Amino acid sequence: MRKILYGLSIIVAVTAVVVGATTAFYNDEETSSGNVLVAGSIDLGIDNTSYYNGVLNPGTSWTLDYDIEDEVLGAIGQVLELPRVFFNFLDLKPGDYGEDTISLHVKDNDSWLCADVTLTSNDDVTCTEPEQDAEVGQCQEPGVGLGDLAQDINFLWWADDGDNVLEEGERPLPGGPLGALGVEDVDGDPDLTAYVTLADSSNNIWSGLPNDPVDPFLPNSEDEDIRYIGKAFCFGAIQPQALPDVDTDPNRSPAGQNDGDLNNTPGQPTDGGFTCSGQNAGNESQTDSATLSITFRAEQSRHLPNFSCQPQPNGTND
Repeated sequence: MRKILYGLSIIVAVTAVVVGATTAFYNDEETSSGNVLVAGSIDLGIDNTSYYNGVLNPGTSWTLDYDIEDEVLGAIGQVLELPRVFFNFLDLKPGDYGEDTISLHVKDNDSWLCADVTLTSNDDVTCTEPEQDAEVGQCQEPGVGLGDLAQDINFLWWADDGDNVLEEGERPLPGGPLGALGVEDVDGDPDLTAYVTLADSSNNIWSGLPNDPVDPFLPNSEDEDIRYIGKAFCFGAIQPQALPDVDTDPNRSPAGQNDGDLNNTPGQPTDGGFTCSGQNAGNESQTDSATLSITFRAEQSRHLPNFSCQPQPNGTND
């Protein structure tokens, strides 16, 4: 009897193994569907308020635009709006001056901001008799790259608060004569471009802090963080002469009477917070022309903690 029972126990054990091999283990499935990956975006918008010799200049002013390089065409191809330019002055005289207040709007993501300024031409168009006398015979063959105008156009930049005038406490940026850049060659030599830091890992010109990116403008929101740049030029020598900060006057402009000198008419350079003198600009630049490009760049700040607006030896900015 013991032998029979022992034999049955072996049969049962074998049967259990067979059953285990043909039956699924416990299991369960949960599915998360509709997963989406969408790339973010950065869009930089610019508007400009421009004054020339103390008067608002509509030709170089425009409202907020996120594509300033393109012309706006009508239904039959007519140009409705010209390309956005900061300069379009065709009859400059020594002592002429101007001021632009540029506002920068970044949508969607925190960003670093940079400005690149390149002199693209500085030409001697014709030789007038006064110009020939001033240049002592060197103006016999006018041509490309032989102009003197860029050397006499001086700039002043600052971090503005949006009221169009340089005030105490607002930080001036590197300026100087446009001609110091030299003219860009056909290969676009980067050494002839001035790279201006607005906000990168080293400094933010509005806050004075390192690693302080520009907050985004959120569409359809009142939380709009706009940054302003003041840019003044003089056909001659320019110097900052900052005005007292008057927060109670939101309507200040370079066309107003801001310098406290009631003997001067409104709209003088000192009403914009700077001086302009064309005394040392001579006849050498008569009929000359100069052109330049100004590029504002927005770069994502996330994952770029060491970003610099200045070109780096390895060819990157981070």
